[in-house]
Amino acid sequence: MRAAAPLLASWFVGIFGLALSSCSDSGGDVPSSGGTTGVQTGGTGGTGNLGSGGTTNPPASGGAAASATGGTGTGGTGTGGTSTGGTGTSGGSSGQSASGGTVGRGGAAAAGAGAGGSGTGGADSNGGRANSNGGRRGGAGGAGQTTGGRAGDAGGSGGMAAGSAGAAGRASGAAGAAGGSTGSGTCTASKASSTKVSGSGTHQVTVETNSDAGISEGTIFRPTDLGGAEKYPIIVWGEGGCSENGLSNSAAMAELASHGYFVIADGTPNGSGSRTMDSSNPASMGKPLLAYVDWAVAENGKSCSAYYQSLDTTKIGANGFSCGGLMSEGTAGDPRITTWGLNSSGLLSANQAFYKTVHTPVLVVLGGSDDVAYENGERDYTNLSGMGIPIMLFSKALGHGGDLFGKNGGDFTKIDLGWFNWWLKGDETATGKGVLVGASCTYCSDSAWEVKSANLP
Repeated sequence: MRAAAPLLASWFVGIFGLALSSCSDSGGDVPSSGGTTGVQTGGTGGTGNLGSGGTTNPPASGGAAASATGGTGTGGTGTGGTSTGGTGTSGGSSGQSASGGTVGRGGAAAAGAGAGGSGTGGADSNGGRANSNGGRRGGAGGAGQTTGGRAGDAGGSGGMAAGSAGAAGRASGAAGAAGGSTGSGTCTASKASSTKVSGSGTHQVTVETNSDAGISEGTIFRPTDLGGAEKYPIIVWGEGGCSENGLSNSAAMAELASHGYFVIADGTPNGSGSRTMDSSNPASMGKPLLAYVDWAVAENGKSCSAYYQSLDTTKIGANGFSCGGLMSEGTAGDPRITTWGLNSSGLLSANQAFYKTVHTPVLVVLGGSDDVAYENGERDYTNLSGMGIPIMLFSKALGHGGDLFGKNGGDFTKIDLGWFNWWLKGDETATGKGVLVGASCTYCSDSAWEVKSANLP
């Protein structure tokens, strides 16, 4: 630990300032299974005003969807139509749906001929940490609710929380919350980037962008093969200098994607500008990355999307380099995050209010005592380990950013990958936990590396 706060503060102002075109850190390679929700047929809704919604009970673990509706229906006229709920395929066991049916990844729900009116969904559904298809907001009913959500916006068939309009409203509400999806006409196709990248994993990698509002500021690195049995965990990444160049760490991003991860890096390919840094408010810095999580989770539930049911939305990680590491820290309080990490980063000062929001394992990778972020990363490690958080720290005298810009993202990325394999894929072999712990951990037996851990299972 070094007592060099004035020097660090001065450095962070320089490296993370508002005008960070010189700090983009560009370099290197640029280039749930619950019970069956069943098939529920809503019947014909008829015509009538939406009534007050019933109360909702959480679904029993693995049980059937609760056939209750959302908060208070506030108006509109149901126009009938039949809505079939589809079959839920993996939800139930750990959702906490406050309205509608079972939280989880459901099958497709075919929309009825009509819409249920304009009753509002009512109470926040808050799908919970294991909500595998919970987008932040449910869309309007009528065309079939695409995914579960934190708040249903409208009644009708497939809504996350429908106003009570008889049997049809109840059935369609449950179908929507079970993750039924039609998604017709609501998807924006991604476009391949001219950037060609590869990694050491078994998957070829596609780099692409998308103009949809939820992802238009990011760059996607993903396995080229989609739609198979393998479901890819989601990783979001913040760039050095909070740069909005999505190719800044392209070698590292490609390496992660080649091992079966759906990666979204902040910034567009060769984009300019940078995010504002506010180390005193990490949650504000994490918002761009969480917006990408929202988008990816929603896309996974849309049958019109190229990514439909290809992502594991129950396993989500965040990481980043330097200022981008602070963006990763800003995701820590979100219940959907499974783990997060830092590369040459850390808070500029201890923040106990922030530390109390951390609920997942944490990885810190630093470039040795000459890494200007070394003291910050060490401080975060010390505080979080003292709070009982599972955490590891790896550091080698490689300087700020280490070898992130080397081939396949260097040792920094090998450590990041081993960590993600362990926590996002449950890999405890020599390609996951074994990279970091035990006899197969080469870093642990190499005196050039500082390796520390606390509270590991």
